[in-house]
Amino acid sequence: MNPIRMKKLESEIIRQISTAILEGKVKDPRVFLPSFHRIEISEDLKYAKVYFTALCNNNERKKLTQGLVSCAGFLSSFVGKNLRLHTNPKFTFVWDNSYIKSLEVNRLIDDSAPKTLFEELHPNPEEDDGDADAETLLEDSESGIERET
Repeated sequence: MNPIRMKKLESEIIRQISTAILEGKVKDPRVFLPSFHRIEISEDLKYAKVYFTALCNNNERKKLTQGLVSCAGFLSSFVGKNLRLHTNPKFTFVWDNSYIKSLEVNRLIDDSAPKTLFEELHPNPEEDDGDADAETLLEDSESGIERET
């Protein structure tokens, strides 16, 4: 299949799955606002592996995965009807660890980024205010000066 058509079909399938969940057409209570990041479709459109994440702990992640697996047939027919596909793809839902790792790598890069000249010359005022107030209060209490607030 044409790679451009495949990319368009992948994005449209993700949009259709998201729409079905957001509109409440998926009645399973275990399925709660997953984020779908990418999809891999076989050349014959019979199989599709959908990668997702969500803001949840491990226990909720297992329930969410079970919920998505249980409604995979419904989502397959829903997508097939709305996109008028000749063959409805069989969905396999996979937790996307690579997306989580990429967020961690981005955070590490942001934390290790060198400071700009402006940041070096003008340190964060919130950090300095706390230190300056503590130093001023310490100096005032040692010298016996009372400050009016």
